[in-house]
Amino acid sequence: MNQIELKDFLKFKSISNLKTNQEKTYLAYTVSKMDVEKNQYTFELFVYDGKNTKKIANLGTRNQFVFENETQLLISFEKNKKDEKKFKDGKTVYYRYDILNQSFELAYEFCLRTSIIKVYEEVLILSSQLRIGDHGCYEDKDFDQKKYQETLKKEQNFVLTEKLPFFFNGRGFTEGLYSQVLSYDIKNKTLRNLFQKDDQISILGFSADDDSFYFTNEKSDITSLTEKLYQYDLKTSTTKTIYDQNDLSISRVIELEGKLVVFASDMMDHGLNQNPNIYVYENQTLVKKRHFRQSLGNSIGSDVRYGGSKLDVVIGNQYYFVVTIDDHSEIYQLDSSMNLNVIYKAKGSIDGLTYFMDKFYMVGLCKQRLQELYELDTISNKYIQKTRYNQSSLRGKYIAKPQLLSFKKNGITIKGYVLLPRDYDKKEKVKAILDIHGGPKTVYGSVYYHEMQYWANLGYVVFFCNPRGSDGKGDEFSDIFGKYGTIDYEDIMNFTDKVLKKYTKIDPNHVFVTGGSYGGFMTNWIVSHTDRFKAAATQRSISNWISFYGTSDIGFYFVKDQTKGHPTLSTDKLWEQSPIKYADQVKTPLLFIHSDEDYRCPIEQALQFYTILKENGIDTRFAWFKGENHDLSRSGRPQSRVKRLEEITNWFEKYSQ
Repeated sequence: MNQIELKDFLKFKSISNLKTNQEKTYLAYTVSKMDVEKNQYTFELFVYDGKNTKKIANLGTRNQFVFENETQLLISFEKNKKDEKKFKDGKTVYYRYDILNQSFELAYEFCLRTSIIKVYEEVLILSSQLRIGDHGCYEDKDFDQKKYQETLKKEQNFVLTEKLPFFFNGRGFTEGLYSQVLSYDIKNKTLRNLFQKDDQISILGFSADDDSFYFTNEKSDITSLTEKLYQYDLKTSTTKTIYDQNDLSISRVIELEGKLVVFASDMMDHGLNQNPNIYVYENQTLVKKRHFRQSLGNSIGSDVRYGGSKLDVVIGNQYYFVVTIDDHSEIYQLDSSMNLNVIYKAKGSIDGLTYFMDKFYMVGLCKQRLQELYELDTISNKYIQKTRYNQSSLRGKYIAKPQLLSFKKNGITIKGYVLLPRDYDKKEKVKAILDIHGGPKTVYGSVYYHEMQYWANLGYVVFFCNPRGSDGKGDEFSDIFGKYGTIDYEDIMNFTDKVLKKYTKIDPNHVFVTGGSYGGFMTNWIVSHTDRFKAAATQRSISNWISFYGTSDIGFYFVKDQTKGHPTLSTDKLWEQSPIKYADQVKTPLLFIHSDEDYRCPIEQALQFYTILKENGIDTRFAWFKGENHDLSRSGRPQSRVKRLEEITNWFEKYSQ
């Protein structure tokens, strides 16, 4: 059996964008892979008819497509050099692919960057991130696209803003960009903006008959955490206010048997991370029907995904959606009477969900395998693997099976896993790595995690857990607001003790720790409160809540929510929960991994901590990644991801001697 190598992940493929036609007779999706030489990700489009899968096109770096009708797809990609130039000039090209004839033809060309999200009768519904001036390309017949692009280029050297925030992780500076919805009249070949040019429209869902859609509209200079809910009628081009109280954070809107069902949180008891209530629109308002105690969506961590798919689907009068339970995914069913049922429990992670040919299909991470497409049997709770895109990627390699380890203290169960290196039983002493997840409201599961498996193949025991603050166990468990570095730190240290007690071959003098985002915060906290770890690597971390408040894209609301403090009104609360307060206590060698376009946990957080440690004579090193953001470890450029893992591994190896 061979070892998993660091660069093996460069061969991995990811499945995303699951979509079906209306009759559920064709299933389309994209598969991404890494182009190491060009240092980018590329996509291929596939169509499955229930028997055969056919590759339709190489999409390059683009992955936008939509079903135009039952047998034709609209696909946005560069088919030739002319298309390449059009995209470069800010335009968008769509081709029509006929599944039956297996032929392409040019379908649409738009003068701005846009995506088709719905084909409605003789109209296309488009979604775009636009500057106000961008609308000139279809409103003004004398519009000079080249001159306009030159003007924008001249203005790239500065940003003027009156907004908060005006930058966003993964998107860069957002000042002057507005989320717009447009319609394109197919017959008349005309574009029309459906709202004001400075509106920020977020579509939450379409009506059952597709005649309307539900949306929110952000108009304030400071982004709000609550929204009003509106409905836009495509037949009459009119907007109706559904809910105008502006006191709910709305996450899902669906129609079931004529009822408008809304998933939303008032955030009153557990803040930002509070799980939603289920409301129904009655008597011109939203009436709470039940509290949904679980977490919508999938928060299971992994570093072998790229892109995503929808995690919910309406079938008749039933709504099916993915939730995170403990450390795995489940599919829930909701009917129009607000009855909930669990119809499928995955032994892993559901990364995409759809309904096709009377069966549920999922993109999944199962049994330490990489992503594949599966057909689900909800009666037997089993699945049938339908694709083999990653079949050979890890063939013949040692993959450590996660060993469950949990403990109970004060009535609370903390669950985690341990990965053992090959021939663990034959070794006298082994080194170990504690890995801490981000969030904090996410979870570790038993799915494949490349960095962990790679370290296990190097001879490390790798262990990880879901302390209080994590997802999957309800609001009370996830609520550590104002308690950062207390009960969560206690859980992680207790778990470490349990691991060392059970796996006695671990050398307690050669245990390492790493983590990213919240895991980076906790790594900083750990090294400033204990010397038990040989060395540490902190990634995209938080060190100072006071400065984080004004420098992060989410800082102005996240800090108040998470710490229960304020930078001017209760500075002491922020400072008490900031690792940098305790920096003079650090003795552990510490590696910093940070990206300069990380607007979630800005690079200044690492610089502050690094500077103090350097002045104090602590062995430390800074790996500064240019042009990367908060998602470096998961979706960063391939070469950067290689370098990141090399740096962390080399740092631990340096202190393993």
